[in-house]
Amino acid sequence: MAINMESGFEIFRFSDSNYDEITVEIQFNGEQIAQLNKDKGLQFIEIEFFSDFIEPNFIPKFLMKDFLMVLNEAQRLLENS
Repeated sequence: MAINMESGFEIFRFSDSNYDEITVEIQFNGEQIAQLNKDKGLQFIEIEFFSDFIEPNFIPKFLMKDFLMVLNEAQRLLENS
């Protein structure tokens, strides 16, 4: 399942073998920038940021309000999974 946002963000819900629970990946303009997991519970959702990008010239620069919106949507997905 993917959620595409007008800001260039995409959210993917998937099962990662490194975690016990379902995880959510956040991409920006096709590059994976972060992954959220709820292994420690919904009150302790963790976020891991990535810095190895496919496109060497990719710069993860975006509006803060758009990033907060995608984080809130990713949290909602984890809470309902």
